[in-house]
Amino acid sequence: MKNRQAIIVAGVIGILALVIIVTTWMSKGDIETKRALNNEAAFSVQYEGIEMKTYDMAAIDQLGRETFTANLKSSGKDPVEHTYEGVLLKTILTDSGIDLETVEAVVVYAIDGYAVSLSTDKLMEDDNVYLAYIRDDALIGTREEDGDGPYQMIIKKDQFSQYWCKYAYSVSVNE
Repeated sequence: MKNRQAIIVAGVIGILALVIIVTTWMSKGDIETKRALNNEAAFSVQYEGIEMKTYDMAAIDQLGRETFTANLKSSGKDPVEHTYEGVLLKTILTDSGIDLETVEAVVVYAIDGYAVSLSTDKLMEDDNVYLAYIRDDALIGTREEDGDGPYQMIIKKDQFSQYWCKYAYSVSVNE
């Protein structure tokens, strides 16, 4: 009886190991694409699954960089006020040709797999949702440089920094 259970457990472990190997192999290209976007400081805008536009930092900067302050609240630590520079996310979406009047929500994706869904109401608030790339007069930096970027989506009016998105590389819009 014990021998049979050992064979079953070994079989289940073997199947799980095979699933992990196959999944890792299949996602390798996606991970490399995300890493390239991060290292090239590229940010893509997608609408209904179609890539509308990809920006580099210079193109985003030309849309009208703004300086703002926001409190960064890390778990277990007191909030720290930082000065950021970036562009309103709604400005980037509008520049990409997206009519925000017909949109209910947008999703911002991070290189580490994290994603944040924002309602259009929050997105459309003045002086609220930014794609930042400078913090305290220095580039935010990539993950490999121990930074939080190259882009970080910041919701200025989110007092606990819960819905911010470090390592942002893409935004997706669906109706």
